[in-house]
Amino acid sequence: MSRLLALTAAVLAVAGCAGGPAAGGGQLAVPWPDAGAGLQAVATVYPLAWTVGQVAPGADVTQLGGGGQEPHDLELSPGDRVLLERADVVAYLGDIGFQPQIEQAVRSSGGQVVSAADVAGDRLLPVDGAEEGAGADPHLWFDPAIMADLAAAVGEAFAEADPPGAERYAANARALRDAFLRLDGELDALLERCEFDQVIVSHEAYAYLLEPHGLRQEGVSGAGGHVEASPQRVAELAARVRAELIPAVLVEPVEGRADAEAVAAEAGVELVELYSLDIVTDDQAAKGLLRLLLEQAQAVARVARCAGRPGVAS
Repeated sequence: MSRLLALTAAVLAVAGCAGGPAAGGGQLAVPWPDAGAGLQAVATVYPLAWTVGQVAPGADVTQLGGGGQEPHDLELSPGDRVLLERADVVAYLGDIGFQPQIEQAVRSSGGQVVSAADVAGDRLLPVDGAEEGAGADPHLWFDPAIMADLAAAVGEAFAEADPPGAERYAANARALRDAFLRLDGELDALLERCEFDQVIVSHEAYAYLLEPHGLRQEGVSGAGGHVEASPQRVAELAARVRAELIPAVLVEPVEGRADAEAVAAEAGVELVELYSLDIVTDDQAAKGLLRLLLEQAQAVARVARCAGRPGVAS
């Protein structure tokens, strides 16, 4: 237990809040906090925006779809399209069918473009139940090893956009990469020896967090979202929860919540909050991505009753 608490403390230390750009707080103590000054960057979901903001803390980072907009099938305004065309660096999830308008618009970008899907390569996971070639699960930020490589790719993109600052971006990217890899080790320790190998979630957004640790998700809503459960589906899931003595249902604030609440009520179990992190509140952004990822893993560990879990966050 002492080893786990020490690892947790280390992750939270590097994820401490020191303010930061529009990408969100929770800044790392990077070697070059002014890297990127005068540059414009655009990212399409919170985890990418946060990552860009760590590599280039001085840059003006805009997250498209912020302010509570639904990231799935995001519709771009004329101003958004201008931002994408003129930005020095653009980070998006890649051509996976998650945000079709963005996938089309980035082709007109005049800056450096980072595709998270290209970085992930063969580590991309399919959308459960989708036909082959129908796109990939977009929630790749739940895999710290992918995010470590993404940090390096973002550093390279900024170095191309601003060659005189290349050393600064490389140093910041290394610091961030190391932090993601430390978090990866923490999750390995946290999600070991679990009593349950499956969790019930309101939205199937957690395969990248679960599968590397031998865990599975059963969702009320699929990875693509927007699918309401039938009464038969609710009854089926509730029966599974009762039969397998699953202690709780993991539920997001919006996606699939009403149906997940119905499953939990019918099964007579509690709800445990979980967040997919593509968009976040201001309070969450102040914590930074590293701490938020750890908190989601702690929620899973609580419900799956993992022996390696440290104390449950309140």
